[in-house]
Amino acid sequence: MLGLKRPFSSACAMGVRRGIRSAAGPGSGPGLEPETAGYFRRALETLQEGLSPEELALFAPNVLAEAAAAGPGVALDPGGSRVLQALLPQAPLGVLGRILPPLVLGGLGGPAGHPLGARVLEAALGRVLPALGEAVGPAKEEEEEEAEAVGPVEEAVGRLAAAVRDDPVAFARHPAGSFVVRALLRVLGGAPGAGVPQLPPGGAGPKTKGVELALKGVEPASEGAELPPSFPPLLGQLAEAFEEHLASLLSPAGASLCLQVALEVLHRSQSPACSRLCNTLIGQLAPPSPAPAESALVGGLQDPERSRLLEAAMAVAGPQRLRELFRQQLKGRLRGVAAHRVANHGLQRLLDHAPADVVGEVLSELGPALAEPLARGHPGVLTALLGACRRHPGLQQEALRCLFQAFGCWEPRERQKACVGLLAGLRPFGGGDKAAEGAEPEGHFLSLACHRNGSRVLDAIWVSASGPARAAIADELASQHEALQRDPHGRGVARTLALDLFQRRRRLWERLQAAPDRRSLLGPLLED
Repeated sequence: MLGLKRPFSSACAMGVRRGIRSAAGPGSGPGLEPETAGYFRRALETLQEGLSPEELALFAPNVLAEAAAAGPGVALDPGGSRVLQALLPQAPLGVLGRILPPLVLGGLGGPAGHPLGARVLEAALGRVLPALGEAVGPAKEEEEEEAEAVGPVEEAVGRLAAAVRDDPVAFARHPAGSFVVRALLRVLGGAPGAGVPQLPPGGAGPKTKGVELALKGVEPASEGAELPPSFPPLLGQLAEAFEEHLASLLSPAGASLCLQVALEVLHRSQSPACSRLCNTLIGQLAPPSPAPAESALVGGLQDPERSRLLEAAMAVAGPQRLRELFRQQLKGRLRGVAAHRVANHGLQRLLDHAPADVVGEVLSELGPALAEPLARGHPGVLTALLGACRRHPGLQQEALRCLFQAFGCWEPRERQKACVGLLAGLRPFGGGDKAAEGAEPEGHFLSLACHRNGSRVLDAIWVSASGPARAAIADELASQHEALQRDPHGRGVARTLALDLFQRRRRLWERLQAAPDRRSLLGPLLED
């Protein structure tokens, strides 16, 4: 295969250089010469054919070097854009220092405002922190180019940050520019995962899978690099600009996501600007109401657009701010919030971060009425409340009582033994004549397995279930094998529960489930 790639690389590289010289003449536009565009189209085809890690290690530097020489027009070309998105996550700092500066020129009039160019710029920004981390330490002689590229990379990030700071509304509300803003915020705040590889879209199948495997074989970027000293101040300046233009950033969805990412990044970096932006956002969306019967917070949580921002704000607000929000605008209204199809998610976020006294007050008010959100199909309220009580031992006994009451299993006491099966089906007791001690789970595992949240509930049930209970669950789901395979969540559950093994070799499956250390016994058992 390498014999085919090498002639391609050398021959096409000369074609690219010829294209650059001719494109630099008078009256040339930002597009690529046909010969240059053909080079990157063939490079994309080569990637889609599949490369081994060794081949990719030879292929990527050559193509990236050609992209750096071709200028920002490559990012606006369909083939060039997709190649850069795939290869930039592995670009060395020296190449990044040549590719990134031209991409940030022109603001929204340049690549940042172009649907293809914005994606390339996003990938390049995602590479900044890993590449800087790899440059930490004494530079070897052959790494001098990378060491010299640190300055241009930092300057390019600073230039882009200044452009966003000067016109945050235009960038955040722009369909392409909003992606760039989010990537920039993560870089300035040192957020992890900013450099996740972006595979070329389209061509799903064996060829694209080969690219994915090749990319996975490349050495990951080193971690632990310190942020350049210019990045935290730039992040603070962007936060101030967002705060100043907050009313214009609440919509559309792209701008709202920029605010959500800003809160997340500011919180993670422990920036003092986080609390200011958070308080300003809450004050904008949920100001205290002079009328005791009204609550702007409840209204905001019920709105699909504003609720996302309020949830993000509650995730970073401190304990005292959450106390104020709860006692001023939520207390006494929890049953309506928990039963609302949108607002219940905001209540869950509050419980995820609330201090013990707030969780206790929520339990006192909502605990006796937990059956209501369950009846409306909102089990997340129950799991969030129980998760919050789990963090605070003093609330656990009362939470357990409310849980049993919600499922009709608190009285008479004999019913408490039936609660595990009923929890699996997320429904209250009733409708059967079987003794409580021998109650069956009564046929709801399929609906759990094929639901995004229900499959997680089923996973939790499985971890704590006894051997006979696991066998009963597996038996019920195995009879619904075709329905499970038609659903993505169901397929995952089938793999986790080893239903194929259960159907083919049940005795072996039971031995595996009974083993104290299933991982160590899995290999020998499968060889039996």
